[in-house]
Amino acid sequence: MPLLSTARNVTRKTISAIVYIAFLLGACTWQGCSSTAKLNATAPATTAAALPAYQPKLSSVSIPVSIPIAVLEEKLNQEVNGILYKDDNLEGDNVAVTVSKKGRLSIRAERDKIYFSIPLQVYAKGRWKWDPCKLCPAIDKTEDTNFDMVLKTESRFGLSEDYKINTITSGDFEWGNTKPVIELGPLKIGLARFVEPAMRQQMSTLARQLDKELQSRLDMRKYVADAWKLVQEPIKVDDGLNAWLSIVPQEVRIAPIYAQNGNLSTRIGITSYISVSTNGKPQPQPLRNLPKLVLDSRLSDNFQIGLTANVPYEHASQLMKAQVANQTYTFDNGKSQLNVKDAAISPSGEQLVLMLDVDGKTKAGLFTKKLVGKVYLRGTPYYDAQTTSIKLRNVDYDLDTKDKLLTTASWLAKDKFKEMIQKQVSIPVEAQLSDARKMLQSTLNQPDRMHESVLLRGTIKEILPENIYLTTGGIKAVVNATGNLTATIDKF
Repeated sequence: MPLLSTARNVTRKTISAIVYIAFLLGACTWQGCSSTAKLNATAPATTAAALPAYQPKLSSVSIPVSIPIAVLEEKLNQEVNGILYKDDNLEGDNVAVTVSKKGRLSIRAERDKIYFSIPLQVYAKGRWKWDPCKLCPAIDKTEDTNFDMVLKTESRFGLSEDYKINTITSGDFEWGNTKPVIELGPLKIGLARFVEPAMRQQMSTLARQLDKELQSRLDMRKYVADAWKLVQEPIKVDDGLNAWLSIVPQEVRIAPIYAQNGNLSTRIGITSYISVSTNGKPQPQPLRNLPKLVLDSRLSDNFQIGLTANVPYEHASQLMKAQVANQTYTFDNGKSQLNVKDAAISPSGEQLVLMLDVDGKTKAGLFTKKLVGKVYLRGTPYYDAQTTSIKLRNVDYDLDTKDKLLTTASWLAKDKFKEMIQKQVSIPVEAQLSDARKMLQSTLNQPDRMHESVLLRGTIKEILPENIYLTTGGIKAVVNATGNLTATIDKF
C-alpha cells in the first residue's frame, strides 16, 4: 500500500506539472509571453563646439575710375592763363619778347599719352640803333609786332606706390604761315632766330609747369582713399531680414592708366573679405589705413560672398520628427520592429545628437521582448550640395545608449537601424539659400545707390558649399556665392 500510495502521489504531481505547463503554453499561445525592458539611457550634454569663427575667402571688388578728358581740359584752362614767358630787356640782343596763352588749351589722349595744343600770342619789340659818326646824333628806333604760334606737347603718365601720378612732358612749337619780322627803317629783321632760342630755353620750364598741373589735377590718391573709406561702410541689402553686406578691405591693386573714349581710365581692385550677415548692422570697426599701391595689369572683378542658412535646433527637430516619427521600422524578416514616437536634435561638440523616443519588440520562439525608452545617436553634419540640405554621416549610438542596448536589446544594437536613420534624416536649406541668393542678386540689380557715392553692380554665378558650424542657437550652413562685382565711385 505505501508503495502504491507513493506511486499515486508521483503520478498526481506529474499530471499537475503537465497541466500547469499546458496552461502556460496555452496562455502564451492565446495571449503571448512577453517581458518589457525599459531603456534608461542618459542624454548627452548639450554643448556647441568652440569652432573657429567663419572667415570668408578673399575677393576682389573692382572699382572703375574714369576722369573725363574734357573735365581735365576745363580745369587746366582755368589754371593756365596769362603770361607764360616775358623778357622786356632790349639790351644785348635788341629784342624783348612776351609770350602769353591765347585761346583755349586743347587735349587729346591716346593709350598712355596726353597731347596738349596750347595757342600762344607773342609780343616782340625790336630796336634799331645806328651811330653814323662820333659827332653825329645816334639814330635809335624801336618797333613792335604781335604774332601767333602753337605749342605742342606730349605727356607720358604712370603711377607710383604712393598713388601719385607721374608725368613726363616734352614738346615743341610751330610757327604760323609767316614767321615774325620787324621792320626798322630800311631794315627787315626776322625775329624767329631770336624767339626760337628763348622759347626752347623755356620749354623745360613750361613742361615742368604742365607736369605740376597734371599731377595736382589727377589726384589719384584722393580717389583711392575715398573708395577705400567708402567700401568699409556696411550696406543694408534687405529690410525684412535686416541683412547687411560688409566689406573688409586688405589690399589695393591698380591697373595702368589708359585713354579711351574721351576718358582717362583705370581699374582699382580692392582685395577684401566680403560677407552678408542677418543679425543687424555690424558694429563699426576702426578704419584700416590705406596700404601701398600694387600695380597689376591683370585685375579681375571676381568676388566670393559667404551666404549662411541658419536652422534653429527646434526647427531641425520638427523636420526630423516629420521624417521619422510615427513610423515603424522592421528588422530580421519581421521578427523585430521599432516604433518612433518622438524625435529631437541637439548639439554636442562638433556632432549632432538625435533623440528618438521609441517602443519596440522582438520575438524569440514563443516569447516576445518589448523595449521602451529613449535612444540617442550621434552623427557629423555636412552640407550635401546635390540635395541642398544638411545631412549626417558616421551615425552611431551614443556610448551610454550602446551600453544599455547591449544589456536590454542587443538585437537593436546589432541591427541596421542607425543606418536607416542616417539615410532618412535630412534638413533642407535650399529655400533659405535660394532666398539669400535672390536677395543679394536683387540688391546688385537695383538702380538705386547702396551709398551716396557708391553704385554696386554684379552677378552671382555659382553657389559652392563651405562648411557646417554648430552654434548655441542652431545649425549654420555656409556657402560661398561666386560671381563678379564692380563698385562705381562717381561722387566726391
